[in-house]
Amino acid sequence: MASKTRGAHKHTAPVRFYRRIVVGFVALAGVLVILACYFFLSRAEITITVAKEPVNADFILDLKEQVAENPAGPSVAVPGAATIEGKITETTVSGTKEYPATGKKTVQGEVGGTVTIFNNYNKDQTLVATTRLLSPEGLLYRLEKRVSVPAGGKVENILVYADPASEAAAKLGPTKFIIPGLWAGLQDKIYAQSFSPMHGGEQEVNFVTQGDLDNAYDDLTKTFSQQVLDSLRAEMKAAGEVFGKVVIKEINEKRSDLVAGETGDKFTITLKMKVVGVAFYRRDLEKVALDQLKAKVSEGKELLNVDYNNLTFLVEKYDIKSGEANLMIHLAGEMALKSDSPIFAKDKFTGLSKEKIIQYLSLYPEVERITIKLFPFWVKQVPETKSNVKIIIQTN
Repeated sequence: MASKTRGAHKHTAPVRFYRRIVVGFVALAGVLVILACYFFLSRAEITITVAKEPVNADFILDLKEQVAENPAGPSVAVPGAATIEGKITETTVSGTKEYPATGKKTVQGEVGGTVTIFNNYNKDQTLVATTRLLSPEGLLYRLEKRVSVPAGGKVENILVYADPASEAAAKLGPTKFIIPGLWAGLQDKIYAQSFSPMHGGEQEVNFVTQGDLDNAYDDLTKTFSQQVLDSLRAEMKAAGEVFGKVVIKEINEKRSDLVAGETGDKFTITLKMKVVGVAFYRRDLEKVALDQLKAKVSEGKELLNVDYNNLTFLVEKYDIKSGEANLMIHLAGEMALKSDSPIFAKDKFTGLSKEKIIQYLSLYPEVERITIKLFPFWVKQVPETKSNVKIIIQTN
């Protein structure tokens, strides 16, 4: 009986041994499958938004004519400054132009009407211009012209005006007037009578404002400047768009036929001035300005865009004889961190958790926003395999 038991144990022992091997192999295979899934299925997508930063270039640019009037003249060139070709001219421009007056105000206009003068006396009566007529209300009017009234007769449609003009005088209806300048005994025999209401009163009139004058001078100056530039453009070869600037050297005459505050619907400006015109090709300026702007871009960053629309230039100095001028140039643009910057290298992120990545990128103020996506859901850190990591760089 004991021998049979020992035999059974000998038989089952190898079975258990092999079973353990199989279980171990299956477990190992499962672990390998899990690791394979982790390494081959895990993915990371990191989107980094970097800020655009302003970058400006302010510099001096020399302009020189191809053929100067006097090449031996004094030079205004700035050593080391970039140079472009252009044209410089000095000329005198003058002219007049009419402009509308925009000011409006209410004034007391002339008040008046017509009367009939009666003479019930036995002698002719002559009344000079400005003879007074007085209404019962005490409103005073005057004759516009001299008039002679025959004895026992009358003269109709005599023009009169109020003195002073007032709203009450403008509203006076038909009434009888005495003539205070006559002897009191004649005032009931020689008098005036209106048969229709008086008219006139307040009215709106135009007047010249200081703003009208300033705007007119500015407009005429711009008109003359444009004429000078158009002339320069016509002289330059048709090799592209021409930029230019006109500098006022001196003003010889500047006047208006109406001063600020004077009434009138229109006024005329007269202007005469000596100016210097400077012209050059746009492409030449933009090329030099772009090079200057690129030189201002910080290391590790790239120029994203250039604001050519707001490129500005001023003529600082000029010399007609030497055919030279200095231009003060301003050009603005935007820069940002390069997408291939070492900051964004994949090995900077492999093996890191979201928190560590955010902590790392927060060291760079140029980084505005970070979005991190890990796949599948159980992945908690960026895979070590670089091919499974995607870095996206974008600007705001």
